[in-house]
Amino acid sequence: MELAWGEDFTALADVSKSVFARYSPLEDRSNTVPLVEQVAQFAELGWLQLGDPTGADADSPSLATIAGIFVEMGRALAATPLLELTMSRDAALVIGTDEATSLAERIGNGEVVVVPVFPSPEWGSTVTYENGVLNGVALAVDHADSADSYLVYAAGRESVVAVVQPSSVAGVEAMPNMGGHPLFAVRFDSTPVTDAAVLARGLDADRAVEVAAQRGAVLRAAQVYGAGLKLLDMTVLYAQQRHQFGGPIGRFQAVQYLCTDIAIAAHFTSVHTRAAAAALDSGLDPQPHIGLMCKQAAKAALEIVHSAHEVHAGIGYMVESNVHLFTDAAKRWQFDFGSATRNDADIVAALDHIYTGAGR
Repeated sequence: MELAWGEDFTALADVSKSVFARYSPLEDRSNTVPLVEQVAQFAELGWLQLGDPTGADADSPSLATIAGIFVEMGRALAATPLLELTMSRDAALVIGTDEATSLAERIGNGEVVVVPVFPSPEWGSTVTYENGVLNGVALAVDHADSADSYLVYAAGRESVVAVVQPSSVAGVEAMPNMGGHPLFAVRFDSTPVTDAAVLARGLDADRAVEVAAQRGAVLRAAQVYGAGLKLLDMTVLYAQQRHQFGGPIGRFQAVQYLCTDIAIAAHFTSVHTRAAAAALDSGLDPQPHIGLMCKQAAKAALEIVHSAHEVHAGIGYMVESNVHLFTDAAKRWQFDFGSATRNDADIVAALDHIYTGAGR
């Protein structure tokens, strides 16, 4: 398997740099761009129509190409709904019915903001479906307060993927967090779901969400890689400019090791992200690569900020410094990747699966 980014990765990344500079707290923390404006710009750029998880469109850019956008999104620490919209569209395309395809087209055109509500065990949330109603709570749902509708995945005797209107849910409550991420708890209390609102059932529903979640994990890991690159640049520059004991602290081997740790963590994440993207793009079993990637991304999210803070020392925690913004983002990413639920036994099993030939 060739571990490379997609053909137009660099071109997309170059465009993305200027786009995300507008949303980046690293540039201006007081400048907030309304979500509706962000969606309109993404639609105009064609970013909401990139990728075909079914493989039916031979001209569609690969996941390894689309990742270029998300690397720059991570580098800028831009908080946008792009990942959520991409996952909703991917799930709808995999379902493939007329209703689902129409929804995917509307998402791609920027007509509707459809937020995926895929309860994650990493966040300790679950939503069930039985007898035509939804019950439970989904935690850490991004941009839930700005959604035109939710694409809800619920388990039960029969799994379903259904379109649910915000007005019908029991509650949408903000989840305050140090990073200021737009996270919400969406609560369902005997929320009715009509047959017309159900896009997929059973294995079809499971498969659609699995594919969307796998692709979403790759793009999230690409964000971690981009954040690592930016944090490396910031830390190296600080080590060159900060003088102590008669010269720049970067001349000390201990500081050089810490900068190297950031670089290694970021680039290992890149390797595993490219491997997972290549598996998904080529139709190979992606799960072992996804498992390794998630483990590495969660580990990198911890290591890059730890090493950066070691170099910056106390100034990294000050409001004026941008280093702590990466710390806030990294803690959220660790939860997303389920670092607490992945152990070394999982990694050994994944490696065995790959290198015995089953994952090739």
